[in-house]
Amino acid sequence: MNKANNTLSDKAGPIRNRIKKLDALRGFALLGVCMANYKELTLYAFYDVGHTVNVEADRSDTIANFLLYLLVDGKFYTIFSVLFGIGFSIIIGNAMQRGANGMRIFYRRMLLLLGFGFAHLMLLWSGDILMLYATMGMLLPFFWNCSDKTILRWAAFFLCLPIFSSTIAYVFNLNPCSWFYRQMDYWQNRFGIGDWGEWLHDRQSYTDLLKFLIMGAFERMTEFISSDRYFKVLGLFLVGLWIGKKRIYADITAHRRLLTNTMKIGFAIGTPFAILHAYDCITGFHLIPPIHTIVETFSIYPLGWAYMATFAIYSSRMEGLFSYPGKMALTCYISQSAIAVMLFYGVGFGWGMQMSLPQVILTSVGIFLFQAVCARLWLRIFTYGPLEWTWRMLTYGAWLPLRKEKMK
Repeated sequence: MNKANNTLSDKAGPIRNRIKKLDALRGFALLGVCMANYKELTLYAFYDVGHTVNVEADRSDTIANFLLYLLVDGKFYTIFSVLFGIGFSIIIGNAMQRGANGMRIFYRRMLLLLGFGFAHLMLLWSGDILMLYATMGMLLPFFWNCSDKTILRWAAFFLCLPIFSSTIAYVFNLNPCSWFYRQMDYWQNRFGIGDWGEWLHDRQSYTDLLKFLIMGAFERMTEFISSDRYFKVLGLFLVGLWIGKKRIYADITAHRRLLTNTMKIGFAIGTPFAILHAYDCITGFHLIPPIHTIVETFSIYPLGWAYMATFAIYSSRMEGLFSYPGKMALTCYISQSAIAVMLFYGVGFGWGMQMSLPQVILTSVGIFLFQAVCARLWLRIFTYGPLEWTWRMLTYGAWLPLRKEKMK
């Protein structure tokens, strides 16, 4: 019996030989995600048009908004999604080396991630991405035995599919979100939710926040469906799977030419499309949906991949800053929402709806740096982040010591 338990514990044991570059890249992605999400988490996104008090403030907000769309919007979730696919390849590869059933382990992880995401969505913030990752992640094993070319073909298919989908919806005037919109309206009317920002800012009862989150869950589904996010995420997962199977991350020097070309081509293609995309977004989305989707596709993915390649080549001096929160990505991602709710919502200090957009961006950077410091201090003592520890133990069904000195 003890032997069996020891075997299970060994398979679930501490992660050795982590790739620091991947941890750092994951931390870098967390910074971008925090900058993108805090526009809504600080309740800035719920301001009425013309909320600012003077022309200079309006101008600074417009410039900051343009820069967010140009440099941040979509690029960092692209990085996160590619890293997810790389992580899948590592999990399966490590499990095969240990003689474990890698697919079973992976599906357990996805079911648990689905649970984390559901709790995040229904208890903290309506902008959760984890449930989508878990759901789409469950499709990855079907591509494990495909050749490299086949994986890339499927990735290209899913990444371009939203262009076709948005064209069909536009031409035939289809609205695949209609049921979710009706549900959203039903719950909004039932709970008497008026202005969303005022509700979140003024209501001091956590019960009122839960009411909003029920409605918000349906609103989140409309975002995923209207933007075909599930196709995009799966396509990016497959790009990550291809990178993982080629083990490009394991030897940056040997793949420097590929990374350099990715960086140059990504910036060359992505930058002009990103400028057009940002201009369209801040001026009221004048492009028809199919054209907007094309512009978005050729701005977000190339720039996201260019960011990854640039970081892989030139980030050596920054790895110390980003690798610690990258090792605790799940904990940091969810705690970003928890911190925001505590600081900016009515159930907390109620500091939301009081900042300009440049202040929102600086606040998000400050919160990420705070997390980076906390992660570094935590990982001096402990082997895993608290949610990563819980996730790993539940995956393997074995108790894992948390403090470093207790590890064998």
